[in-house]
Amino acid sequence: MDKRKLTVEDLFRIRLLGDPQISPDGNRVLFVKKWIDSDKNKYFSNLWIVNAEGGEPQPFTYGDHSDSLPRWSPDGQWIAFISNRQKTKAQIYLMPAHGGEARPLTCLEEGAISEVVWSPDGSKLAFVYRETAPEWREEARKQRQEKGLSNPPRVATHAFYRLDGDGFFMDQRFHLYTVNVKTGETTALTSGTVYAEGNPTWSPDGKTLAFLSNRQPEPDAEPGYVDIWTIPATGGELTKVETPPGPKTGLTWSPDGKHLAYIGHEYPDDSWGTRNPHVWVVSASGGDAKDKTPDLDNSVGVSTLTDVREFGGGESLSWTKDSQSLYFLLSEHGNVQLCRLNLNSEGMKKLTQCTHEIAAFSFDDAAHRIALLVGNLTEPHEVCVGLLSGEMDFHPVTDLNGEFKKEVAISEPETFHITASDGVQVQGWIVKPTDFDPAKKYPTILMIHGGPHAMYGNVFFFEFQLHAANGYVVVFSNPRGSKGYGEAFTSAIKGNWGDRDYKDLMELTDYVAQQPYVDTERMGVAGGSYGGYMTNWIVGHTNRFKAAITDRCVSNLISMGGTSDFPLIPGRYWEGEPWENNEKLWECSPFAYVKNITTPLMIVHSEGDLRCPMEQADQMFSALKRLGREVIYVRYPVETSHGFSRNGPPDLRVDRLNRYLNWWQERL
Repeated sequence: MDKRKLTVEDLFRIRLLGDPQISPDGNRVLFVKKWIDSDKNKYFSNLWIVNAEGGEPQPFTYGDHSDSLPRWSPDGQWIAFISNRQKTKAQIYLMPAHGGEARPLTCLEEGAISEVVWSPDGSKLAFVYRETAPEWREEARKQRQEKGLSNPPRVATHAFYRLDGDGFFMDQRFHLYTVNVKTGETTALTSGTVYAEGNPTWSPDGKTLAFLSNRQPEPDAEPGYVDIWTIPATGGELTKVETPPGPKTGLTWSPDGKHLAYIGHEYPDDSWGTRNPHVWVVSASGGDAKDKTPDLDNSVGVSTLTDVREFGGGESLSWTKDSQSLYFLLSEHGNVQLCRLNLNSEGMKKLTQCTHEIAAFSFDDAAHRIALLVGNLTEPHEVCVGLLSGEMDFHPVTDLNGEFKKEVAISEPETFHITASDGVQVQGWIVKPTDFDPAKKYPTILMIHGGPHAMYGNVFFFEFQLHAANGYVVVFSNPRGSKGYGEAFTSAIKGNWGDRDYKDLMELTDYVAQQPYVDTERMGVAGGSYGGYMTNWIVGHTNRFKAAITDRCVSNLISMGGTSDFPLIPGRYWEGEPWENNEKLWECSPFAYVKNITTPLMIVHSEGDLRCPMEQADQMFSALKRLGREVIYVRYPVETSHGFSRNGPPDLRVDRLNRYLNWWQERL
């Protein structure tokens, strides 16, 4: 039968899969299935399970709550996971691997839990937990409301006291804990209001935990100085493992106990992600740390952006049981591939070469089977299983978006490359209308990604497909500043936005404008975050677009320096400081050119955005109104954040998409 066009409401149809965890024996795969309940206007997630050789996936947990981070016990008999079944109090739960009742293992106060890791003998779990301050717990809020009392003031003594999507945590920090699987006895191994800990990994003998922590005198002023530390599993003194300073993730202990591996680089003063993280290995006793991928000129981890993904595991490293090889993900040219690093002879090898994004992976004890989370330009992510022996191959074992794909017409994006005016190749994609007719000319929209040090890629993007279904040509690209094309490509705009990136985008637009099906009189531009910055910049420097949408934007880099959730470290990325020598910050601020804007502009922003705060949008709107320009300001409520377009309240996500379509309909 003929497929129908995608609609806004199809957002509720897509199932978001994540965090595939294969059993130690390689026979079954657990994963997270997340969906939107449109009636309740909420997201829910349960654990599902599927046979590694195929078959019908089955729910492993049930209920209208959020279950996440499933982890098999070393013997494969138990599953640990996090659930909010107690509403305000998320806890770690245990459940038999062959089904049954889940029982709460922890009895923690209200707070946030992450990174659950089994001890090698299965007797304990290590986890990271940040307790909510007593006065901000739900029970305290209710008591104040009943008594007619106001909320108390928040008091911050450190620069890092809030995080977009997480909220205000003030001086509370994530700390390292263990819990006894039999008794539920929970032990805090670290504490305090200055330092935070994360990424715990057990020594093979179960006696020691290694973790990552920035323990500089002022961590907020030196965010790149992350070190590896160890602590006895029963608690005690911390020991620093000597490594080069710099950001680190993905810490993991080798099965033979001799080494620790991590993802990072040795440039602690680099910020905003212009440097490429590599795979490093260091002796577990400290010293002699080595970059094992020194010639790799791309970024380890997942750098791609999409609006339909349940993320999990993108920055993970996994050892083989013989401690001879490491597996990891690599972002390059819009793809995310699986790689293997042989520490003795073979070096690094890319095991996949497909046009896709691998967002997460895990493999069994024998390193025979691997579970992967794989998506591409026309298909949302599904769980796949492959064999690691011989040539890498994999096949899907879930098809939970199968009915959606059978029913809805999806336009396959076409990739292209241009040679920029300085000779560098720049990649882009064109999504044609779903019912494309080569004899017609279509309104065309240039979409610009955020970051800026991220990348668009070969992964499903609902918003782009929705626009194509409504008759628009959609163009998305990776101009200078994007990840995936080498460190020089990424760092080309460091401290100098609005120059080479702007030129790349305009030259990409020139190429698109030459296509016979593009109506050059009906072109629009839109972007979010840095993409909102660039949208503001473009309409302040050219009138070639008939309409524009700036979403969760940056407009004034001077005020941004003191209002974003991540404290700006003066002199690291930008020349000068917000309070002095700020000429370059102002020169690169779109607000400095606001008087030049005549393009009709819709401003979209969230009151709960802590990354690019409301004042960035307020300035643009107030100035354009005073200048008498055509502008509309859509302010979403405080329950939306910077990630609103990806994980905001479902009804408001639908509202936002409809407003986009209405704006283009009226002006293009």
